[in-house]
Amino acid sequence: MEFKIAYKGDATILAELRKQQLIDEGQTPNINIDHELKNYFLSILSNNSSTVWIATDNNIAIATGSVCFFQHPPSYSNPTGKIAYIHSVYTATEYRRQGISSRILTKIMKEVEKRNCKVIQLKASDDGKFVYEKLGFTAYDGYMILKI
Repeated sequence: MEFKIAYKGDATILAELRKQQLIDEGQTPNINIDHELKNYFLSILSNNSSTVWIATDNNIAIATGSVCFFQHPPSYSNPTGKIAYIHSVYTATEYRRQGISSRILTKIMKEVEKRNCKVIQLKASDDGKFVYEKLGFTAYDGYMILKI
């Protein structure tokens, strides 16, 4: 198994993983969103606002996780104002419960620390909550949040 940071050439693969994630979470694929997803991933991979990890097994993409960085005004609870938002964490069904998402999230958290960001937010699926809780996230106002 290999873990790597995605680049623009991975946009189509990331779009496919995202579509499967949405389907697995119960959404109906009633419209074609290929173009929008590919453009989204091309955009975030071009402007340094995000880092996306991909896990592969025998050169087949099996898992992913993304983090976007936002600048909010500084506050007493977040003096830097920097917020990291984790999204699109997904592992193919046959690879779940092997710690792959946890490994991706650990890599994401190192990137967050490197960028001197002190707050991480995410929306967790019911299936994913235990993974985030295991890493120290707690529920807060509809989000899962980890303050570093």
